[in-house]
Amino acid sequence: MSEKPYTISQVAKMLGVSPSTVSRAMNNAPGVSDSVRKQILEFVDEIGYRPNTVAQSLSRGRSNMVALILGDIRNPFYADLAFGIQKALDTKGFIVTTFNSEYDYKKEKQFIQFAEQYNYSGIILVTVNSEEADKYLGHLDIPVLLVNRITKHYNGPLIVTDNFQAGYIATRHLINLGHKRIGFLAGQNKSSSASSQRFQGFQQALNNYQLDYHADYCLYDLDWRMNTGYQAAESIFSTPQETKQRPSAFLIANDLLALGFMNYCGEHGIRIPEDISIVSFDDIAYSSLHQIQLTTVSQHVETMSKEAADLMLQLLTDPPKEPKRVIIEPTLIVRNTTQRYQEP
Repeated sequence: MSEKPYTISQVAKMLGVSPSTVSRAMNNAPGVSDSVRKQILEFVDEIGYRPNTVAQSLSRGRSNMVALILGDIRNPFYADLAFGIQKALDTKGFIVTTFNSEYDYKKEKQFIQFAEQYNYSGIILVTVNSEEADKYLGHLDIPVLLVNRITKHYNGPLIVTDNFQAGYIATRHLINLGHKRIGFLAGQNKSSSASSQRFQGFQQALNNYQLDYHADYCLYDLDWRMNTGYQAAESIFSTPQETKQRPSAFLIANDLLALGFMNYCGEHGIRIPEDISIVSFDDIAYSSLHQIQLTTVSQHVETMSKEAADLMLQLLTDPPKEPKRVIIEPTLIVRNTTQRYQEP
C-alpha cells in the first residue's frame, strides 16, 4: 500500500471516471452502477485511499463532526446506540461528539446551539424534552435527525420504533397469560413520545380485550434510572393492600427501571414471576443474563443505529427531496419474568 496521500481527482483519473462518481461510490449514494461501485471500492482499498474529510468540510463550510445528543449515556440502550452510530460514521471519516443532556431541556438547547455555532455537519438528537427545543429545530441550517423520538413541531427525517405496537404486544402477552390487573411504570410520559406511545398501546390492548384500566395501578413521569424502579416497587409494595387488589403483572417503561424493580422484589421476598409478572422494553444486554432473564420488547438497537448512521450520511451527501422516516417494528422477547396467572 502506498503512503502517498492521493486526492479524489487522482483516484478518478486512474479509474477513468469523474471525481463525483468516486465520491458517490464511497458514500453509497445513488447514481453508480453496482459493477462500477465494486471496481472503485476495490481500487481505493488496494491503494489505501481515504477522502480528506477536513478539506471537504472546509470547502462546504462545515467540520467533519456530527453531534449526537443523548439523555443519559449511562443507559445501556443509549450506549449501544451511540456505539453503533459512531462506528458506522467513523468509517466514512466523520467524528461523532456525544453530548449528555441529562434530560435537561436547557442543556439540550445549549448543545444544539453549540453544534450550529461550531459548524458541525449534522445533529442526531435522541431526546427532545421541551417544546422550546422542538420549535428551535426547524430554524437550523444544518441537517437534523431525530432518533427514537417524535415531536409536535418537527417535520424532518427521523428513525423510530413503533412504540404504540411495542406497548400493545407487551400488554397482549400478559393478557394472553390470563392477567387482568396490569400496572404500568410509565416513564417520562409527558416529555417522551416513546413513553406516551407505549402507554397508548397499553391502554388500547386493555380496551380491545375489555379489561378495565385502573390509574391506581400506574405510576407516571418516572425517569429511566434503576434506582427509580427500586423506589417505585417500594411505593407499590409497602402500601397496605390486599394481594387480590394489587396488579398481578406490570409493564415497565425500560429495562433499567425493571432491574431496579426486580432488585426490590428480590430483597423483600416477592417472587418473579410466581407473585408478579414483568414485561419491559429495550432488551439491553443485561436482560438476557442467566440470573435475570427479563421478558422485554426489543427495539433492535443495532438496526436503529445503522439506519441512523446511513440516513445521516445521506443527509450530508445527497439529501432526499422529502424527509425520510424509518419505522422499526418491535419484537417481544419472552424469557422468565412472565408466567400464566394463578389465583393467590
